[in-house]
Amino acid sequence: MFHVPCSMVSIFFLIGLIVGSFLGAVNYRLKTAEDIVWKRSHCPKCKEKIKWYDNVPLLSFVILWGQCRECKEKISWKYPAIEFLTGFLFAAVAFKFLGGWGFSPERILTGGDMIEMSFWLFTVSYLILIFFHDLDFMLIPDAAVYPAIVITFVYQYWKYLQGPLGIATLKAPVTGALFAALVAALFFFFLIWVSGGKWIGGGDVKLGFLAGAVVGWPKILLVLFFAYMIGAIVSLFLIAMKKKTWKSQIPFGPFLVSGILIVMFFSGHIQFWANRYLNMGY
Repeated sequence: MFHVPCSMVSIFFLIGLIVGSFLGAVNYRLKTAEDIVWKRSHCPKCKEKIKWYDNVPLLSFVILWGQCRECKEKISWKYPAIEFLTGFLFAAVAFKFLGGWGFSPERILTGGDMIEMSFWLFTVSYLILIFFHDLDFMLIPDAAVYPAIVITFVYQYWKYLQGPLGIATLKAPVTGALFAALVAALFFFFLIWVSGGKWIGGGDVKLGFLAGAVVGWPKILLVLFFAYMIGAIVSLFLIAMKKKTWKSQIPFGPFLVSGILIVMFFSGHIQFWANRYLNMGY
């Protein structure tokens, strides 16, 4: 067992900023097919290598006023957005597992807790990558989805081994994950068939499968509900602002990712309020 001070929540925010900086580079290089690990960061416009002191997450963007030091071209707002969102979600995961900012001096983590927390950090990382890649390029990257599916099912199988439930019940983590993944994938396949591929793309089928694997059954239904609700609100807003038209294509991946994150962090609260509402008057 490990004793972890709650002050580490802020440290996880800083770690998330660093991971987010890496995810920003990965997001761009997946599209350009550049080396992800060894090639140094460079300006996409002038190709000049970025010096280490110009590559500090969030801070460098502010100091440089959102411009490349060499060519003065604007740096996309999505880079600091990825960094901040990753930092925020890393802090949220730490808050969930480490007991908050200061309500207790320390929290005891078991080995199982650390595995689960690591899985959550991994999950929010690739979800952020998928969110911004689909937003930028209307494409859900296989390089993120397929490894995530494999690791997610390994994790769900590990959870199954920790519990008393047999594999024949949907309450068993691995069985519920597989069933939810198939339900979501078949749902999106049906939409492709009905619309002739106009409403949804093949990447959304893979992401739907992954969503089901992450949250399991029946939480995947909540993911789909929130994804379509957020998608409808955002789409109507963009149409009202004349940024899009009724015929415009809008990537669905960001909405599906948003649904996954909402259910991951708030499914317990949602279930509590739903039960309270449904039991009202009894």
